[in-house]
This record gives sequence, structure tokens and C-alpha cells, in this order.
Amino acid sequence: MEKYGCTVRKIRISKGFSQKEIYTGILSKSYAIDFEMGRYDIKFSLMLQILQRLMVSVDELLLLHRDFQETATHKALGDIDAQKFQSNQKYAHDRVMFLQKSWEEKRTLTSKIEYAQIMALKELYFNTDYEHSKDFQWAKQVIQHYLFDIETWTFEEFRLFSNMSFLFENSKIRTDLFLRAWTSLEKYKHHSDFSVYLAHLLANNLFHLIYTSQFVYAKKALDRLSELSQEEEMLTWNVVLLFLNGFYLYATGKTQQGIKEIEKAKQIYCLTDRTLMIRQIDQGLLLLQKKQEDPVS
Repeated sequence: MEKYGCTVRKIRISKGFSQKEIYTGILSKSYAIDFEMGRYDIKFSLMLQILQRLMVSVDELLLLHRDFQETATHKALGDIDAQKFQSNQKYAHDRVMFLQKSWEEKRTLTSKIEYAQIMALKELYFNTDYEHSKDFQWAKQVIQHYLFDIETWTFEEFRLFSNMSFLFENSKIRTDLFLRAWTSLEKYKHHSDFSVYLAHLLANNLFHLIYTSQFVYAKKALDRLSELSQEEEMLTWNVVLLFLNGFYLYATGKTQQGIKEIEKAKQIYCLTDRTLMIRQIDQGLLLLQKKQEDPVS
């Protein structure tokens, strides 16, 4: 693959900037020429200054450098047909073998994490005793150790935790990871996708907090989700907030009020033909009802 300098040159020319406009005070004329010809790489701090003048983000540079293509491993995981993976064991096996081979060849942390994800999903869908399988436990340990080793999460870790949260169902580990993710994500408040990412994180973990009676954390998460849902582009999250708040009220003894909130959300989803969401809400309520009937279980 060509050097990043060659990509920077393409961006500079396409935007109509001269070398003088971009590199003055950052690189010498001769070094700038060599950089754009791919003869040298430069320090990241210098690259950031150049990108600022080009009005291009790091993410955009990486995307343009790859000619708008994802990395091979990420593409392999992203190209998986989720519905087919769940219903076709041969298809699932082939996908697992592909990512296993990728990891064995590259031996990078990224390829290992991707392989662990697909292995965990395969066990979840096709092994009735998946929680006790060696492959599932291996995948869980790989992902768990990785997430705990990262001091400040990026969007990649947020996606990983969100997609793999079933690995840590109803455990203290899940709560610890959720709080770590929440703390890290709040630092991204100026990012354009901040509200959506945070809303997904909160919504995906609120039932866990409610079901495990961690009501202090649940209330804080509900309040934060309520703040986010007031933003104009986030209004659809009010329906999610409605049934999650209903679960919270139900679990904290305000049964009738909780049922009322849940039914409102279901009515809205019924009008928009969101049968899957209605089914998931019913399943959540059933779990809470069973827990109230048998608190020890």
C-alpha cells in the first residue's frame, strides 16, 4: 500500500491547496515534496497540523487512504449475514474458520478480538450449553481482558462491549465494564455521533441494572437518557426511555405506573409495526415478573 503522504497529496490537490499553504511552518519544501512522494513518514503531531489545514479528520484520512474500504478483517466481520449466521450452521462454521485463519496468519490483537467475537456468537447460537463450553469461555476471557486493559475506550471498544454484552449477563463484571464505558464515552461529548453512541450504551445496559436491582445506577442512566432524548435529532429515543422507565418503576414497587408506561411504548411500536420490539418488551417484563414471584432465583 502507498504511503500516507501520497494520500495527503491527492487530498491537497483535490482541494486546490498549494504546498506552501499546507506545509509552511510544518515541513521544509524539500521534505514536503519527499513526504508526498511517499519517501518518508512523519510524526503524528505533524500529521495532525497538516490535516487541520486540509480540513480533514484522521478518520477521513484513513478512509481515503484505504480507498473507502474497511480493513480486511473488519470487512469480513461486517459482511456476515447475521440472520443466516444464526440459522445456518455450515455458513457459521465457514465464517469462524475464515476469521480463525486470519488470526493464525496475522497474530495481531485485532484479528484475535475479531475471532473471539465470532466464536462467542457461534457457541451462543449452536451450543445449548454454551456457557460451559471451552470455546465460549476462551472468547469471553479474551474480550474481557482486552476491555479491562484499555484505560480510555474508543468507539471500537464501545461497539465491542455493546455487541458482546451477552458474555457478561447479569454479572458484576458487566456493571464494571458499563461504568467504565460510560465514563470514557462522556469525554466524546463534542463528537458528532456522541448522543447516539451514549444512548445505545445506556439503553443496552439499563435492563441489566434494573433486573439486578442496581437501582442507583439505573436511575442515573435513565436521567442521562432522558437528557439525550430532549435533543431534536434524538426524539425517537423517548419511546425506548418510556418502556425502560416502566421497567424501573415496576421493579421498584410502582407496579401499575410501570405497566402503564410499558403499555404506552408497546402501543407506539404497534402503530409503527415494530413487532420485534414488542416481543422484547414482553420478554423483559416476564423476567421481572418471575423475579418478583421468586426473588431468590
